[in-house]
Amino acid sequence: MFFRSSILHALLDILNAHALTLPDYAAAFGAVLLATTLKAFAGFGFGLAVVPLLSLVMPPVVAVPLALALDLLSAMQLAPKARHDADWNSLKRLVPAALLAIAPGIWVLAIIHPEVLRIGISAILLITVALMASGAQLPLGLPKAATFGIGATAGALSGAVGMPGPPVMIYFLARPITAATKRASLLMFFIFTDIGTLALGAMTGLTTIDTLIVALTLIPALMIGNFIGHRLFGLASEQQYRAIALALLTVIGLVAFADVVLL
Repeated sequence: MFFRSSILHALLDILNAHALTLPDYAAAFGAVLLATTLKAFAGFGFGLAVVPLLSLVMPPVVAVPLALALDLLSAMQLAPKARHDADWNSLKRLVPAALLAIAPGIWVLAIIHPEVLRIGISAILLITVALMASGAQLPLGLPKAATFGIGATAGALSGAVGMPGPPVMIYFLARPITAATKRASLLMFFIFTDIGTLALGAMTGLTTIDTLIVALTLIPALMIGNFIGHRLFGLASEQQYRAIALALLTVIGLVAFADVVLL
């Protein structure tokens, strides 16, 4: 009993450092569980889902680095295999551009009012869902400058709202490569942007030790979500899981938008 009580008090001290109550932590645990289940089920959507949900119970300036740390913890488990399957010809242009653009994004995160950021996060989510549902793709023969621009946009979004996915998701959908290569390329890209954003966030004071510790306490949600998502994946057809995933992301975006507008 004493051991359990000590752990609970230590967790409460960490949460208090971020002005989080125990109910807020429980909501964050549920958000990570849902987002991880979605990613394991559909192969995408962790950042798109978890940032708007975490932003319901904490400021974006806390939610973004926390989401990035969780995404990095999850992705590192798959990195050894993914690095062999990734499209490095594209990544060698996308990643440097993204890393250069992270700093301006972090600057936006630090100065923009939380309510404005919440609206921006939900808008990015809903626009991305609409593009994915429509099957929109970029032209295959993109010039190098356009590829660098896509990487830079993703990096800025990573720094500002912890959601670098939209530009590169659409980019890799248009590549004449296998599904496994697309998935691996996205995974490696997110690892680089997560590390870059967290490192710059640490230098500016936005990423703290407490944030990383809270992320570690949420690892059980990652593990449970991965288990549930993989089990559900085997029960649905490709059309069904894509439709369900997009529907869930739409609901999350609408809830996050309504939370800002109605309150």
